[in-house]
Amino acid sequence: MSALERSDESPQVDALAAPVGPAEKEAPSPFVLDVHDFSVDYGVGTQMVTAVRDVNFSLQRSKVLGVAGESGSGKSTLVYAITRLLRAPGVIRSGSAILRVALPDGHGVEEFDLVQADERTLRRVRWSHVSVVLQSALNALNPVLRIRREFDEVLKTHRASMTKTQRRERSVELLRMVGLSEDRLDRFPHELSGGQRQRVMIALALALDPDLVIMDEPTTALDVVTQREIINELNDLRSRFGFAMIFITHDLSLLVELADDIVVMYAGAIVERASALELYDAPRHPYTLGLLNSFPPLHGARQELTGIPGSPPDLAQLPAGCSFSTRCPFVMERCRRESPTLISLDDDHRQVACWLHEPGASATVPVELSQRRRAATSDSDLATAESK
Repeated sequence: MSALERSDESPQVDALAAPVGPAEKEAPSPFVLDVHDFSVDYGVGTQMVTAVRDVNFSLQRSKVLGVAGESGSGKSTLVYAITRLLRAPGVIRSGSAILRVALPDGHGVEEFDLVQADERTLRRVRWSHVSVVLQSALNALNPVLRIRREFDEVLKTHRASMTKTQRRERSVELLRMVGLSEDRLDRFPHELSGGQRQRVMIALALALDPDLVIMDEPTTALDVVTQREIINELNDLRSRFGFAMIFITHDLSLLVELADDIVVMYAGAIVERASALELYDAPRHPYTLGLLNSFPPLHGARQELTGIPGSPPDLAQLPAGCSFSTRCPFVMERCRRESPTLISLDDDHRQVACWLHEPGASATVPVELSQRRRAATSDSDLATAESK
C-alpha cells in the first residue's frame, strides 16, 4: 500500500461532511486551490506549538507556486496539513483549503474543502486530483516491491476498469514521460540511482492526471546536474499536461527557474510574496534578501557569501514582535515590540510583512530593500524568467 493510501487514517480534525458539488459561480474560478487563514498546531494545551500561522494564498491552474524557507519554517507542515496527510500530534487549528477540480464533462468545476472533508472524500480526491511527491524517494517507495508493483497498486485502486495489459502499458508510458526506460519496471528501488527514484515518484504522482501536484523538496540530496534535469522535466511536463504545482524547497535559486510565484515562510508565517522574477531581482524582506545572498550568482565576479546570522527561533518561544528581529540587520525598536502583518506593495500581487515598508513609516528603507539587486538583469536570466 502506498504512502498516500496509508495516510487516510491519520488523526486530523473531526471527519465532517465536505461541501462537495458543482461550484455555484457561472464562470469557473481560475484558482485550483484557495487557502484562507490556515493555522496548524503541534500538541494541545500548555504543550501546544504553532507551526503554521494564518497563511493565505491562491494557486492558479497550470501555475507553479514556490514555497521557500529554512528548515523548520513550516513549509512541509503547511502542505501536509492542507492534504490531510499530517500525522498526530499535528492538528489543523483553523482555516480552509478549497480545491477546485474540473468536472468529467469539462463543463464547470467541483469544489472540496479539504479541511472538512471526510475520509471517503479524501480517498476520492487524493492522487486522482491531488498528488504528493515526498521528500525521500528511497523511503517513499516500498523496498520489497518492484517498481511495476507500485504503479500497479495505484492503477488498480483508482482505475479498476483497466486490464493488466493496460496497466502495464500505462506504467511504461509514465516512465518514458520522465525519461526512464521500460526495464526499470522490474527493478527494486535500491537498484536505481537517487535521480531515477525521484523520477519514478514523479511518474507515480502523474499517473492519474491530477489537477494539483505537490513537490516536497524533490531534489534534496541530488547533485546539481540531476537537479537541473529534474527541473527541466517538471517544466516540460507542466507545459504538456497543464497541472498546477506547489514546489517546496529551501533553495531559492531553483524556484527562480521553475516557479511563477514564490511565497517565503519564516517561523510558520508568510513574510513575502511576489512573482519569481520580482523576488529574485528586488527582494523586499530582510529574510528574503538573506536567502538570496546565501547562494552564489551564476554570472559576474566571484564574491563572498554572507548568509543569515543566527538560527531560526524556537517555535515554542518566539521572540516578542517580529519573529525575524533577532537576526535582522535592519531591526528597529518597533520590530522588537510589534509583529508586522502582510501588506501590499504597488498592487495586491506583491506583499511583505516588514515595518520598513509600512505606509507612513518614518524609517528610511535600506537601499538593499528599495531597489533592484542588480543594475541590469542579464539576457540569459531574463530569457529564463520569461520562458516560464
